[in-house]
Amino acid sequence: MPIITVVGASGNVQVTVDGAQNSALYNQATDLSNQLSSVISTLDAQNLSAGDTTFSDSNKAGYGVITSAGSYRVAGNVDYLSIGSDANSQPGTALDGWVNVNAYGGTASSMTVLGGTNTGIAFRAGDQSGQFLAGSGDNLFEGNSLSTAGNWNIMTGNGDDTVNSGAGNNTISAGQGHNTIDLGSGMNYVHSDGQDTITATAGRQSVTLSGSSSTVQLSDNSLVVDANGSQQITVGGASTVTGGSLDYINFSGATGTVEGGQNSTISAAHGNLQTENTDSALINVSDNLTFIGGTGETTITAGHATIFGSNGLDIHVAASQQGFIDGSGANNLFVANDGNETLDGASSAFGFQAFGNNAGTTGTQTFIGGTASDTLVAGVGDATLEGGSGAANVFGFRNSVAGADYTIQDFGSAANNSVLLVDYDYTKASFQTDVLDKATHNGNNTTITLSDHSQITFVNVDTLNQNQFSGLK
Repeated sequence: MPIITVVGASGNVQVTVDGAQNSALYNQATDLSNQLSSVISTLDAQNLSAGDTTFSDSNKAGYGVITSAGSYRVAGNVDYLSIGSDANSQPGTALDGWVNVNAYGGTASSMTVLGGTNTGIAFRAGDQSGQFLAGSGDNLFEGNSLSTAGNWNIMTGNGDDTVNSGAGNNTISAGQGHNTIDLGSGMNYVHSDGQDTITATAGRQSVTLSGSSSTVQLSDNSLVVDANGSQQITVGGASTVTGGSLDYINFSGATGTVEGGQNSTISAAHGNLQTENTDSALINVSDNLTFIGGTGETTITAGHATIFGSNGLDIHVAASQQGFIDGSGANNLFVANDGNETLDGASSAFGFQAFGNNAGTTGTQTFIGGTASDTLVAGVGDATLEGGSGAANVFGFRNSVAGADYTIQDFGSAANNSVLLVDYDYTKASFQTDVLDKATHNGNNTTITLSDHSQITFVNVDTLNQNQFSGLK
């Protein structure tokens, strides 16, 4: 464990810092030590004994040096505190013992606390702002919860630290231990390297998780970025979570957004959710889900779903409500992109409007509708369409978009199923002559060929007639 030598009142102080000598925490501690050295000649420097010390409110800022375990109370014009072992009496050895510092009575607008002991430091802030760096041990930072609280930059080593941020706007960098961080009503930024418990019931919070297996419970308007995985994350309304892998993400408010993540479980039990670029997610939303650009095997349970797919998406959807657009009822919507994609909406109580990719090249796509009426529109590449056996379904093909091989699996399973032909130049007579009369049969299946070379196979359908097709002139 590196030791940083800090200039003291009548000698040097040894501050221990977890990690390697080129670590971020070590560099921050070195910078603070250099800052203190540059102003030492201007300070009222005192070696402190346990108990109360009041620095005079003169033009000379106070600097308190603590080299023994115990409880300390500092007041008055104190700008700096260093906490560690005495370099003369304990060379190369860390301070062993708990140091408790109450700085609530400090009158300076800013305070810098630089310390590191084997056991830890407990520090209580007052109205001042400042920097608190505790390089080792299990530490406690207690911020001021009143509206007069200042703003702090809080940095800790790899112990099991506790931070109660108070009401200010704070930046917190917690080490690799099992840390407990309670955020107050301000705007706080947290970088977590450990296995932490991070909570807030108010304020506006931004949390980055670099460690794994943390538990985060935040209020509305929060941002959580998981750079690792296996986190338990709960946030309030209008919050955004950037997922890692194997996360459990829960939204307790009316709206929320998830960006990225792999193999995560996502829930929004009280409102709407938007997901972007998730991979192999399990998603449960009480109301409306907007799913953008996800991939992998994904399962969705939602009130209503609007889905924009991407290559490799295999999505299973159970939608229980009808959506609304401009006050009118609307089916679930699926819009494919390039690549192989599967939509399975068989468990949905309401139908789907599904559209294959309309430009470029694409792989094979499969659309399976819900139990209500579906509109399944083929795209550029090969596709398999299945409407279900409930209400009548529409199977659509677009001239200049279609042109591949298509299979309708269950055209005969629901009464009044139909095919919509868009922008084809067929009259009823020419369609009969050029398409229906030239249909081919293979067992119980019938295949027709359109003018754009689309081949459509109707499984278990041995005859077709004009009344089953719309869009004819």
